[in-house]
Amino acid sequence: MAAADAERWDARYSGGTDRPAVAHVPIALERAGHAVLDQVPTGGTAVDVACGLGAQSLWLAHRGLHVRSLDISSEAIASLSASARAAGLADRISADVCDFDGGLPDGLGPFDVIVCQRFRAPHLYESFVEHLRPGGWLVMTILSETGAADPGEFHAPPGELTLFFDRPGCFLVAHHEADGEESIVLRRT
Repeated sequence: MAAADAERWDARYSGGTDRPAVAHVPIALERAGHAVLDQVPTGGTAVDVACGLGAQSLWLAHRGLHVRSLDISSEAIASLSASARAAGLADRISADVCDFDGGLPDGLGPFDVIVCQRFRAPHLYESFVEHLRPGGWLVMTILSETGAADPGEFHAPPGELTLFFDRPGCFLVAHHEADGEESIVLRRT
């Protein structure tokens, strides 16, 4: 399955037309508002899981974090690396191809911020918590059946993120679920 996923995403990114021109704030933080956004660290380390072309990686690096960017698509990683160089952020972003079917890479973390946007991988949820430093932030958005016009195989059942992450050791800072997406922002206590 990993090879097919890599081929599909490489085909999508090979045209180069989707390259991010600028950094972009993660969806969950946009929804949470400035009061929450302003609390996210401006230094330390971050990982952008399933980073795609790296709009969030660029945002994190612009914010002052050193970012490890991971994606299954070598085309996306090449594009992100070029974007990081063009933005003068190559020293803050380390981008690598990664197949998440077997989990997160060995030796990863701990991190001050973990971002995972529109990539649903419940087998990684526990690893996200384990890879956060105390006080670290997890910022996630996944597709959800809630409010989806035509939910498909990649849509989570309602409340999947809150059901997993609302637990001891995690403080839920913000949650939003509507229009086919669920977002959370949490801090590890």
